[in-house]
Amino acid sequence: MNADAADAIADELYALDRDEFIAARDKHAADARAAGDKDLASRIRALRKPTLAAWLVNRLAREEPDEVATLADLGDELRQAHAQLAGDALRTLSRRRHELVRSLTGRAERLADGAVSESVSREVSETLDAALTDPGSARAVTEGRLTTALRPGDVFSGDWLAAAPSTPAVPRAPATPKKTAKGTKPAGEAKPAKGRTPSPETAEREAARRAEQERQRQAEARREAENERRRRREELKRAREEAVRARSDRDEARRALRAAEREEAKARKRTESARQAFEAAQSRVADAEAAVDDLNRTR
Repeated sequence: MNADAADAIADELYALDRDEFIAARDKHAADARAAGDKDLASRIRALRKPTLAAWLVNRLAREEPDEVATLADLGDELRQAHAQLAGDALRTLSRRRHELVRSLTGRAERLADGAVSESVSREVSETLDAALTDPGSARAVTEGRLTTALRPGDVFSGDWLAAAPSTPAVPRAPATPKKTAKGTKPAGEAKPAKGRTPSPETAEREAARRAEQERQRQAEARREAENERRRRREELKRAREEAVRARSDRDEARRALRAAEREEAKARKRTESARQAFEAAQSRVADAEAAVDDLNRTR
């Protein structure tokens, strides 16, 4: 199998409109199979039609390659600042991150033929954010061959960035305990620090968002599966119709052959009868000529 050919075909397919993907993929697979390259045909058949969000990001990567490439560069800067616990740099880079993702999401939405739903827009934004947080996702986005939306990692937590100190914290001098009423704590005594936990409302919204995303993915998968089944049924119907036509043509040809053979046999008989008649006529002519010669000699 030619890997370069497979990559070239994949690039071509993922640059097409979504409605053209299946027909073009199947044609390439059929061509590869007809050329005897079954491995290439199988690899092409394995290519999946992209979801709407993935298709928009793929188009964006082709229409705005330089802007999309900045996602990976900004991700490297964020990782470096994160490792150094550079609070000021993290806040600045975080603002750039959100502005870049928001800007590219808007550009991707404008590449769609019509209005983009909120869930698709969110998947586009999350995919671009994933390219920022993960080098592997960045490569997948810039290649422009995504089949589904990506999920960003938790490397750069938004809450952590917001809480990052701009300057090192200075320890506070311990306050002198004051006498308080029984059962109460001194005013200067701090409560034990607790980790940030999302509110029930936030957790519920996040769960609903993820459930909606999963529902959208499943619905898209069901639509693609139904389209595939419909296409397969149509192919089977056409194949059966072609088989019926071919069988009818074969039977007609056989009937014509048998009729031609019968006509040939009759023609042979007529030819043989004509030959015999001709030979008999020649014999009578010879006899008549001999009789005339005899008469001439007796005179």
